[in-house]
Amino acid sequence: MADLQAREKDKFLSCLETIKELSKSEFETYSIVKNTETGEHYLHYFLSHINLSEGGRRDDYDHFLLIESDDILAIMFSEQPYQFPENWRSAYLRSGNDNRLIPFDPSENYDLDDAAAAELAMLEKLEQYKEQMMNADNLSAEEREKLTKQYFAELDKILQKPEQ
Repeated sequence: MADLQAREKDKFLSCLETIKELSKSEFETYSIVKNTETGEHYLHYFLSHINLSEGGRRDDYDHFLLIESDDILAIMFSEQPYQFPENWRSAYLRSGNDNRLIPFDPSENYDLDDAAAAELAMLEKLEQYKEQMMNADNLSAEEREKLTKQYFAELDKILQKPEQ
């Protein structure tokens, strides 16, 4: 498979031929397209988003996932799911609000459950620490320092870092 590189969107789109439209709704379209210059096939996901915060402006986004011939047939005959983002786990091209397609690697965002749990635990410890410090009027400077060291030790445990 070819390397995904940033490219001009309009030029890229002008080389595409639709092989099969897979599904279409008011805001989303999935299709299999072929680059007539390179022969490469892509799963094309088109999303139209209504930006209510900007007066209902419609923003259109294109996503292109490079696919192999086996995948083309499997997708065309409904044997392989293709919905975005669940089934887009390898690098693909995506557009923004300019005339570029840029590569995006979604694998960087998988397996974040541990990080999310650690973040929540750290937030909980911060809230506990803040409460202790706000109710620590009668504590000496040494006792406040001890609370602070204890707080950072608990953060280290959450992050599974050895104490330094």
